[in-house]
Amino acid sequence: MRKWINSQSALLLAGFMTLFLSYSSPTQSEEKPPSGKREAKSNEVEAKPKGDEKDKDLHHFMIAKLKASVDILEGLTTENYPLIKDGATKLNQMSTAEKWRYSNDPIYRQFSSEFQRTTQDLKEAADEKNLDKSALKWMDVTVKCIECHRHVRAMLIVTD
Repeated sequence: MRKWINSQSALLLAGFMTLFLSYSSPTQSEEKPPSGKREAKSNEVEAKPKGDEKDKDLHHFMIAKLKASVDILEGLTTENYPLIKDGATKLNQMSTAEKWRYSNDPIYRQFSSEFQRTTQDLKEAADEKNLDKSALKWMDVTVKCIECHRHVRAMLIVTD
């Protein structure tokens, strides 16, 4: 039974990674330019920080969030529970930092609260050395990120 669950977890994780990579890698119609940087589409916000110091700080903060996310994913694929817990702890701690508070509207605060709860759940799953639960909690964290970023982008459109 345990082998079947582990193989099911591996398949779930492999499917998630395939889906993630298929959306993140360029297609033939979206080849990377020779500089190694992908050209921004008209509806995309440029990924590099603006000249403002606050924008640069936020950019570096977002990069740190991505690095913690990579640690979690690596931990999941290698069953390295301390790495999963470390990444989840970093994300949880970052979510309480002042830089995290992009807005004070109730919806944003709700997203933030849910993110903190979910990263805490991920830490607990890693402590339990439960790969299935860890993988599902990681997917939940990822969905929370996507939903919150969508909300923030919508707020930016409204205020611009």
